[in-house]
Amino acid sequence: MKKINRRSFIKKATIPVIGAASISSFNVHASTTTELNMVTSWPENFPGIGLGANRLAKRIESLSNNKIKVNVYSAGELVPPFGVFDAVSSGTADLYHSAEFYWGGKNKAYPFFAAVPFGMTAEEFNSWIYLGEGQALWDELGSEFNLKHFVVGNTGSTLFGWFKDEINNVDDISKIKIRSPGMGGDLLKTMGATPVNIPGGEILQALSSGAIDAADWSNPVMDLAFGFYKVAKYCYYPDFKKPTVSISLGMNLDKWNSFDDGTKSIIEYACQSENQEMLSDFMYKEVAAIEKLKSLNVNFRNLPQDIVIEAKKNVSGVLDNYADTSIGKKIRDSYFNFLDLRAGYKDFDISNYLNFRKI
Repeated sequence: MKKINRRSFIKKATIPVIGAASISSFNVHASTTTELNMVTSWPENFPGIGLGANRLAKRIESLSNNKIKVNVYSAGELVPPFGVFDAVSSGTADLYHSAEFYWGGKNKAYPFFAAVPFGMTAEEFNSWIYLGEGQALWDELGSEFNLKHFVVGNTGSTLFGWFKDEINNVDDISKIKIRSPGMGGDLLKTMGATPVNIPGGEILQALSSGAIDAADWSNPVMDLAFGFYKVAKYCYYPDFKKPTVSISLGMNLDKWNSFDDGTKSIIEYACQSENQEMLSDFMYKEVAAIEKLKSLNVNFRNLPQDIVIEAKKNVSGVLDNYADTSIGKKIRDSYFNFLDLRAGYKDFDISNYLNFRKI
């Protein structure tokens, strides 16, 4: 058998994860410490995504032998939760930890890098970013705003939402005001709903006051932590609006370009490592979260199929609206070219094995 050249094999076969040799090339004088300020869209020490920001900061510090220090600021400490994009773009802060569907007002293509109705799974999104055209297109989009982007986590499968009253059909959807950001909110709007976009930390209060009738947020772990069950007893699943949510790190592009290759390698490796840990963390904890919510008398309901069918009919028109620029069209086409490629593999993918486990 022909002997495999290990170095050649690794170069050809691996995703662009930065290896130990690259990390060791970090070259900063012992007396030099670089401080980076990270602003987030999450409440302080919030489970899951909030703790992910803290883990990422510690990873960067550890990998750099503490030559880089990352100060993490929760939502509202330095800037409002939806102000992090502008803060980093302008250089007021160095990094933001957030989700890209909040930035559709900057460029409508941004939500393609967070959550797309009937879109990719977490694994598919990672593949598109790391090995497909995703990262290059994201960088092209970010350059318009002086930003460099990274994927740093994923929620895994999400819940459709929390409702004060039952929903049984499309007509019931048309009567509600619901917190639902990005493409998912626009898709609900085609069925008559009134979507609003408010930060996660304000959802419970809005539900309690009656300002909204329903809300989507994330997966069972984070929904439990936010206490939506206290005011909305009906929870519907699964979610087609945002089947998973990718979490992102944005860095000021001038700051990124000021770093040497070793420093860049550390940051890239830390982001990829945290991306995997966050998804694993949610998968490990979500079963216990569901059981806890059941013990709190939450009424879990399967989403009525006619709502799914109506949404599927309307989704193409909604998504076309998010490709109203040249870069937006390139991102949309690349995203769906990859998704179509994956659809051709559907007879062989993991879903068929998971069906076996139900037997």
